[in-house]
Amino acid sequence: MKKESLFNYLILFWRMILYNLKIIFANKFIWFLAGSIAFYLGLSVIYVFSNDISRMSDLYGVFIFSGILLVFYPSVFGIQNDQDSRTIEILFGIPNYRYKVWLVRIALIFVIAFLIMLVFTFLSSVLIVKFRFVQVTAQVMMPVLFLGVLSFMLSTVIRNGNGTAVVMIILGLFFLILQDPLRKSQWNIFLNPFNPAWDVSETTWTIIAMKNRIILVTGTILFLLAALYNLQKREKFM
Repeated sequence: MKKESLFNYLILFWRMILYNLKIIFANKFIWFLAGSIAFYLGLSVIYVFSNDISRMSDLYGVFIFSGILLVFYPSVFGIQNDQDSRTIEILFGIPNYRYKVWLVRIALIFVIAFLIMLVFTFLSSVLIVKFRFVQVTAQVMMPVLFLGVLSFMLSTVIRNGNGTAVVMIILGLFFLILQDPLRKSQWNIFLNPFNPAWDVSETTWTIIAMKNRIILVTGTILFLLAALYNLQKREKFM
C-alpha cells in the first residue's frame, strides 16, 4: 500500500509539473523568451567582434537583463492567466492545494530560467572570455530571483498583469537610477560582485557582496511568504 501511495503521489506531482509547464509556456511567454535570446545573441555578437571586452564583469549586465526577461511574463501574468482561464476557482476550491501548485510553478519558472542562463553563460565563457560559468549563473540568478518573486507578490496585490507590469517597470527604472549612487552599497539590487570598486579593498568588497546576497535572499523569502499569505484572500480573486 505504501508503494502504491508513493507511486500515486509521484504521478500527481508529475501531472502538476506538466500542468504548470503548459501555463508557463502559454500565451506571450514565447515572445519574452525570444526577446531574451535575441538580446543575448545580439550583444554577444558585438562582443565577439569587439576588442573592448576583457573581463566577465562586462557581461554581467547582459546576463541580468536576459534573466529578467525570462521570468518577467510568468511571474507577472501567472495569477491573471489563472483568472482568465477560470482555473483559479478550482485552485481555491481545494484547501492548501493552491499553495503547492503556485510553489511548484514558481520553482519551475526559476529552474527553467537557470538552465537557459546556464547555456548563455557557457557560450559566453567559450566564445568571448573565459570564466566559471556555473558560479556566474548562480550570482546572476540572485537579483533575477529577487525581482521575479517581487513581481509575483505584487501580482497577488494588484491582481492584474498589465498593472503589475507597469509597477515593475517603474521599480526597475528606480533601481537602475539608484545603481550608480549605491554602486558600493550592499543595498544595490544590481550589484556586480565581479566588478569591485577601485577604492574598496578586496576583503571589504567580498563582505559587501556577501551582505548584498543575504539581503536579496531574505527579501525573496519575505516576498514569497507575503504572496502566499495574499493568496489566502479568496474573495479578492473571485
